[in-house]
Amino acid sequence: MKRDYGTFQVGLKILLRKGGKVLLLRMNDDDQWLDLPGGRIDKVEYRTPLEKIIAREVREELGAKVKYILGKPFFHFRRARRQEDAHPRFVFLAVYDAQWKAGEITLSHEHLSYEWIDPKTYILKQSDFGNSEEYRAFRNYFKTIR
Repeated sequence: MKRDYGTFQVGLKILLRKGGKVLLLRMNDDDQWLDLPGGRIDKVEYRTPLEKIIAREVREELGAKVKYILGKPFFHFRRARRQEDAHPRFVFLAVYDAQWKAGEITLSHEHLSYEWIDPKTYILKQSDFGNSEEYRAFRNYFKTIR
């Protein structure tokens, strides 16, 4: 029997840390789920280094003034999004560590708000995420730094 493989887009996010705090964004959509800076790899970026793709996404979502040091991947999760044609789009997201250096945040239209939170005390709610896998990925990461 032939297997029917899933088709996933790939997204790259950063967990931006500033002192003991972490940057969380609130999506600008009906659900207003929590999010991190970053996004999907564009079709023309097939050969572009991942670091440059992350830099482009961070500029688009946080503004050109934000400077950071990119670290290693921390965790990953999958996300499904409904599109205008009602078909789901599946995205595999890898989250990289990043240390904030400087710059004022200027949010794009993709996000409503941002907050620097203390991951040691912040209470994550499953209702703030699109699915249980994404919630568990964040929860498990937050547990490692408590």
